[in-house]
Amino acid sequence: MPVADLHDFPRAEYQRRLDGLRGLMAERGMDAVLVTTEANHRYFTGHVTHRWSHHYVAIFALLPLEGEPMLVVQPNEAYMCEADSWIDTIRTFPAVHELQGVAALVDAVRAAGLAAARIGTELGGMVPLRMPHGDFAALRQRLPQVEFVDASPLCWALRARKSSAEVERIRRAVAITDAAYQALFAKIKPGMSEREVYQLLAIEHLQRGAEMPGSITFAPHIPGDLRIHNRTLRRPTDRVLTAGELITQDAGGVYRGYWSDYTRMYALERASAEHKDAYRAAYDSMQAAIAATGPGVPIADLVRAAIAALKAAGYGECAERITGIGHAMGLEIIEPPFISLASDAILAEGMILTIEPGLFVGDAFCMLEEDVLVTDRGYEVLSVPANPELPVL
Repeated sequence: MPVADLHDFPRAEYQRRLDGLRGLMAERGMDAVLVTTEANHRYFTGHVTHRWSHHYVAIFALLPLEGEPMLVVQPNEAYMCEADSWIDTIRTFPAVHELQGVAALVDAVRAAGLAAARIGTELGGMVPLRMPHGDFAALRQRLPQVEFVDASPLCWALRARKSSAEVERIRRAVAITDAAYQALFAKIKPGMSEREVYQLLAIEHLQRGAEMPGSITFAPHIPGDLRIHNRTLRRPTDRVLTAGELITQDAGGVYRGYWSDYTRMYALERASAEHKDAYRAAYDSMQAAIAATGPGVPIADLVRAAIAALKAAGYGECAERITGIGHAMGLEIIEPPFISLASDAILAEGMILTIEPGLFVGDAFCMLEEDVLVTDRGYEVLSVPANPELPVL
């Protein structure tokens, strides 16, 4: 009888991640890292569960500098941990309790010899600690000699550079979105509602192997309607599309935990010269940023390249308003480093970026986006490249 393989990656992939974390822990003087959030938990343990959506459920991983890592979960979660995680030591606590797992976590810390240790956890850097404030206060009270410090930078440093196995997952996610877009372009027409377009993209993602359709948003240009909610990315409505509309479509899906995320623009039946010119400016701006991509490059240089291209195209006023043009992605659709003028991040091989400069022109918002891998010598565009000229469907 066929048996389901629930492992995300081979054990060696997780050992590599733990070894990397331990190297950073040693540099920062940490004795262990306590992981409480979904993406970090999956990254380091391989354990996947739907219960992250149950906000009253606590799930912990304790990753020591020395000794065996361990999971601290509810009993009904222990079975899944045994099936999909590479971590062998699993401690459990009662399924319903006011202090979710605190006593079990205290016992685990003491059993690991960490009762007077320096323990990192997710205290900042875009990763909010997934414990009620009262639970964390109780944890600190019961471990008075433990110093809790922020380990978010360590987690992000490792997750920012994707392994070859992770890159292949993202390639697959991107290929699914590529195919979904092509199906949309073949079927979309005036008379369809925004919600029907959303449903079409979502179904195409799922039929091609995505776990979930992910993020699908619109920025329609509605002739004569200058309200800002019609000129920025938003959720779909039951509004019916009409000929002459310019639509910016941002879509992505998830394949085995990893995201795709990129934007395409199109006009329905006809396009104005103004919209064609703005599209080309957005395209050239994106291409300039992509061309600047490579290992060792300050990430802010990509923003400067995009701004320079917009100015050269005659959109100086729009260019002056730009401070950032994208972000990284992986297990989450938005991850650091951010492609921002304010960032001091340096690009490194293995990073995957979504490069997405945009501009407002008249009554329309124009933006294009590609998913780009930083390679050892430069970059590789993972998504099927956007058309240099505005597609009219």
